[in-house]
Amino acid sequence: MANGLLFVFSGPSGAGKNAIMQAVMERLPEAEQLPTATTRPMRDNERQGREHEFISEDEFHQRIRDKQLIEWQIIHDKGIYGVPRATIQEGIRAGKTMVADVDVLGAMQLKQEFGDHLVLIFVDVPDTQTLENRLRKRSDFDGEEHLAARLRRADFEVEFKDQYDYVVVNRDGKLDEAVKRVLEIIAAEKASVENNVSALGFDPDDIHQTITGVVVQNGKVLVKDGKFPEISIPDNAKNLPYDAIRDKLQKMLGAKIVPGRADAMHRKVDDSFEPPQVVHTVSSDGGIEKGFIYVVYTEQPLTHLPAGWKWADIDSLEISSSLRNAINEATLLLHMD
Repeated sequence: MANGLLFVFSGPSGAGKNAIMQAVMERLPEAEQLPTATTRPMRDNERQGREHEFISEDEFHQRIRDKQLIEWQIIHDKGIYGVPRATIQEGIRAGKTMVADVDVLGAMQLKQEFGDHLVLIFVDVPDTQTLENRLRKRSDFDGEEHLAARLRRADFEVEFKDQYDYVVVNRDGKLDEAVKRVLEIIAAEKASVENNVSALGFDPDDIHQTITGVVVQNGKVLVKDGKFPEISIPDNAKNLPYDAIRDKLQKMLGAKIVPGRADAMHRKVDDSFEPPQVVHTVSSDGGIEKGFIYVVYTEQPLTHLPAGWKWADIDSLEISSSLRNAINEATLLLHMD
């Protein structure tokens, strides 16, 4: 029976996603946390394969190359986390009720693969001041700079709220109300789920990848004939996606390429793990076309461009709202540096 469900929780850091998830699992014994893959060390209260699959960086590299991960993210520079496709497929086939805390970009990719077996729940806060107060009280509060970065990230995440199936507001002192609402959502969705075998995710052998690099400078983007630099990745590629587009751009532009994300210049995590900011997936009889889009900039401003390339205003291009948001976020970071 392929009638399992995955309930994905997203929302700003400090919104209370994990508190809600833990309470739901305590009150609903059949609910299991989806174990994601991570490179960070296992904590004393964790167990291998329960909260996470704890693997080495080399193993994580290989899983990306083998297209075993639906998405991966660098979380606050403390480790890399990824969602294994096979784990979700097995859970759906077994009829499991699964819960997971997944970043908004990862949630959008999961939605593309597991639509009818996926329920998206956005955990929000009443207002920005409430979120700021919570972040300041957390044990991992690490100063004003990181607080500002998390608040900027929250603004970015809220842009995706309308694409979620449900929004649950977690008010101070009202955690039980939020948990009760989530339990109601789970009960209603489980009662209506059908035995659907058409949404069990992709076969990695059917996935063909293209990588696009969007170079940002002074609020403009680099284009040629209205298109961004792009490459196709062969199935036996040894490079990770970011390495492939970075190497192409550095050779083409003669300049060092930097990821267009918060704290990219100061990260401890290897840039090779850089996840795409936007992913477009198109299914056809010929397989799955998965396009990774990276928004980047050069360490030093470009003064000379290769023949045919020029800077274009973002507003002059027909691009998706998700890509426009990613470009705007990278542009904001450039102005703050």
